[in-house]
Amino acid sequence: MLLVLRFVRSSACLLAVVFLSSSMLWAQVESVALPKNTGEAEKKTENHSLYITLEEAQKLALEGNATLRSQQLSLEASRRESQSRWNSFLPGISLSGSLSNSHTIYTPKSSGPGSGGAGGNSSGNSAWSWGASGGLNLSLTAGIPVQMKLASLRYELAQINYESQRQTILSSVASSFYNLLTSTKNLTVLEDNVALTRQQYQQALQNYNRGLASELDMLRAQYAALSAEPQLDKARSQYESDLAAFQLLIGSQEKYIPQGDFSLQQLQLPEAQVLVDSYLEQRLDVIQKRQSVQEAELSKTAQVLSAKAPSISLSENIRLSPTGNSMSGTPSVSGSFSVGVSIPVDGYIPGSSKSLTVEKSKDSVETARINLETTLAQARQDIINKANNVKLLWHSVEVARLNETIAERSYQLSQEGYRAGLVSQTDMENSRQQMVSAQLSGSTSQSQYLVGVEQLAIALGLQVQEVYELFGI
Repeated sequence: MLLVLRFVRSSACLLAVVFLSSSMLWAQVESVALPKNTGEAEKKTENHSLYITLEEAQKLALEGNATLRSQQLSLEASRRESQSRWNSFLPGISLSGSLSNSHTIYTPKSSGPGSGGAGGNSSGNSAWSWGASGGLNLSLTAGIPVQMKLASLRYELAQINYESQRQTILSSVASSFYNLLTSTKNLTVLEDNVALTRQQYQQALQNYNRGLASELDMLRAQYAALSAEPQLDKARSQYESDLAAFQLLIGSQEKYIPQGDFSLQQLQLPEAQVLVDSYLEQRLDVIQKRQSVQEAELSKTAQVLSAKAPSISLSENIRLSPTGNSMSGTPSVSGSFSVGVSIPVDGYIPGSSKSLTVEKSKDSVETARINLETTLAQARQDIINKANNVKLLWHSVEVARLNETIAERSYQLSQEGYRAGLVSQTDMENSRQQMVSAQLSGSTSQSQYLVGVEQLAIALGLQVQEVYELFGI
């Protein structure tokens, strides 16, 4: 009994010391580097895979991601249209030429006296002639300046869409990268767990054969060893699946293995409303919706001018032809110039197709404004949610780190107690499971925090490095 009391008292003291020391240790800003999976790394090297950092993975994604490449093509098309918006003042130009032959096929003879009643002459003379013409046609409408502004605005919208897609791709790459690092750490934990349970089973089997352990303890150790392997196999399968998705995301034909350590930095964020007031208007979705309102208003103006404003057409036609309809005749040049004014009337008639188009464009403006208000409300809430989430995730990291330290020490004490006969096999097994669970939760919480910071950066319209520079402790 005295031995038991001493063991319990020493265990409590050790736990207290661990709690205090770990509280001071985990308060540091930088995280402890993750242990590398040496066995997995060697296997990947043998398969001719390449290691890659997060910066390299994001660079590959910007060059090879299929979705981003399609967005680049759309951006280039909008750029060409914007740069060529001056072509509204380019007249229509036409050139034509002709070559003709005039010849007689049949000429009837007269049937008067002396004709002898003979038939007609079937042959005649032929003459060649040529002609050339050219024309310029220019149509000027009141909506041309508006159309030019629309082309420029649509290019700006295409740039915003591209940048938004770019941020989404970079964030997805970072999330996938961190998740794979977490999986690598978890595979190491599970491999160690399999080795540990096998060792414990062999020890329990030896004790059972020597009469030092019960059959129930031996069977429990055997079950723990067997149940650890499927968990490891499942984790390996999930890792390979996630790794394949990562290759597709970065657009690479080669197999790249994420490599690196988690480096966490705590953020000291201001009040959520301060973040909203400071960064709401620089979010890409808000900028996009505001530009969409401008686009709708310009489109409405263009429709109104097209339906109701007059247009002016200018044309000049020049013709070149030989005099006397002869190939060798002296060329003569003639031209004609015309000015026309067209005033649409049906645009003023209620219920006409043009008037309905104008009304539809007005509805589009109102719809764009409603979408803007909705986006602003969603953006405000998104910033608040992401900021609060980062604070919660950091707290989870600290708790998970402390829990991991305590669980590891608790398992060590359980092993010592089991060898001394003071702790049962069941209690030691529960302690081991708690340690494995704490280790897995620790790496997962770190990955979730890094992903949360990535999402906060997008919510604020900033780069991740800018977030750390502005709010990092």
